[in-house]
Order: sequence, then structure tokens, then C-alpha cells
Amino acid sequence: MKRSRTIPNLALAGAFAFAGVAATAFEPESNDPIVLPLNEWTGQHVTTRIAGETLKKMGYNVEYVTAGYVPQVQGVMDGNLTAAMEIWEQTIQEHFARAIDSGQAVDLGETGIDSREGWIYPAYMEEQCPGLPDYEALQACQQQFATPETFPKGRLLDYPADWAPDNDKRLEALGIDFVAIPSGSEGAAAAEYKAAVAAKRPIVMMFYSPHWLFAEADPRWIELPESSDECYEDAAVGPNPDATHDCGWPTGWVRKLAWAGTEGKWPAAYRFLDTFQIDNATQEQLVLEIDVNGVSQEDAIAAWMHANQATWQGWIESATE
Repeated sequence: MKRSRTIPNLALAGAFAFAGVAATAFEPESNDPIVLPLNEWTGQHVTTRIAGETLKKMGYNVEYVTAGYVPQVQGVMDGNLTAAMEIWEQTIQEHFARAIDSGQAVDLGETGIDSREGWIYPAYMEEQCPGLPDYEALQACQQQFATPETFPKGRLLDYPADWAPDNDKRLEALGIDFVAIPSGSEGAAAAEYKAAVAAKRPIVMMFYSPHWLFAEADPRWIELPESSDECYEDAAVGPNPDATHDCGWPTGWVRKLAWAGTEGKWPAAYRFLDTFQIDNATQEQLVLEIDVNGVSQEDAIAAWMHANQATWQGWIESATE
């Protein structure tokens, strides 16, 4: 994965990255606070804080508040929150649609995050299992991926059981003789994957992106048949005419939602939030620094702002022209 953005020495960056005044002579339209909610996961904090710190560079008064993922939608509609920076289609799309239909909130477009779920494996397994990343290669390599508890079948390290994974159905439908073994937690799965990579051991695992694991271990995706709603309902759809679930997982958008009064009260801030985007590589690297390397969110974001001045200055120029 190409990573074009860098993070300098974090101990030094935090001391000066937020120093100085707004990046332009722009005068904010209102001194009332732009209130941005922080949800339950670090990646959302990264997206929100980069946007918020850029707004501060423009001279706006920005406040961060903790808000639940679902309740924040009503907060945006009521104007108590200005903008929510990550609304995922696969989770609360019905709440997003309700907010837009109410006329109390507006769609600010995609955040830039490329969400994905599926099976991942280390690059070195392509030597041990020719044919990867095609899913059909797994059947021929089942014993390479086997463990004492699954032999002779391969082992798929699955999501935790309380996430209600359905890989047992998918493996059977695709004719792959693997056993889906639930992980104890997301953290345990990531740790096992890192340990396998360090020892060059075989592993194939159910996972998702964006996640810091992609910044540290650079996993590759198994290529599965394309997902569709029909694949889960009609056995005739997909490579196996006798089974459903013979396909990959759906992908979805990640969008931004703003209070309907934002454009009238803070026009330049609205233009910035409307065009602002972040990519997976940026978010994953910052989450790695925060969740794995123990850097505070404030210092990690400060370092990113210092290393990427041209990026956020360009955003500001576009919003204030």
C-alpha cells in the first residue's frame, strides 16, 4: 500500500505544530463554537481531529465532545452538534437517510475512507500457496493452513463469536475445507496475525479496513466472488447454484453529515467540511501511532499537521477563495 504522508518525530512535533495563528487572513463568520462529535473508535477521532484542527487554523472556535455513534445523528439534526465526520453505510444508514429527509441535516459527501471486509493473508503465503489471492487456491492449500485442532482442514481465524460471523456458511458454499475458528477479540486476532507474520507462519484471517494492522503488517486480500444482496438470498446467484453466501462482503460508503444551518452560519467552514477527505493510509498510520505505539491523539495529530502543511493549507485556500 502506497503511503505518501509521513509523521515526523512526535516528541518534537507536538511542541510547535499548533503554534501561530490562522493560516490565512480569513475572518471567521461567527465565533460560536463548531462542535464536532468523537465516537467510539480511534479512526473516527483521527478523521474528526484533522478536520477540527484545520478549522482552528482558519480561526474558528472548535469544540470536541464525546457522543454515541447513533445518538450523534439526532444531535446534528438539533444543531447541538455541527458535523459528524464518519457515518458508515453498513451500520446506521437508515439514521443518515432519516436525518437528510427531515431537512434538518445535509449530506457533506464521502469521507474518503475505503471500507472493506474479507479474508486477509501475509504476502509470503503466495510462495507456499500458488494461486493466491484467488479464493480457489485455498482449497488446494488447506493443509498448509491447518493447525492441530483443524487438520487436515485449513483454519480461518474468524471474527469474535459475539460479532455473529457467517464464515462457516461462506466456506461451505465456496467448497473450501476450512474450519472457522472465532478469535477471542479483535485485539487478540490482530496480535495473532502479527505473531504469525513475525514467525512467517501460515495464517488466513477475517478482518476489516481501515485498521492499523494494514499500516504495520500490510496484509493482502483474498479475492472472493463479488458481493450482492441476491447472493445472500438466491442460491442461483454466485458460483455455487445450490447455496447462498457464495460471495464476498458488501462494501459501503462512509459519509459526513452536517446540521442544516452550518452553511448559513459558517460558509467557509461548510465549504471545507464539504470537500474534506482522508484516506485509509493516513488514518491507519495515525491509529497505529495512537493505539499501538502509545502516542497521544493530540501529539499524533499535531505531528501530522506539521508534516502536511501543504495539504491543509490547500484545503483552507479552496474554502476561503
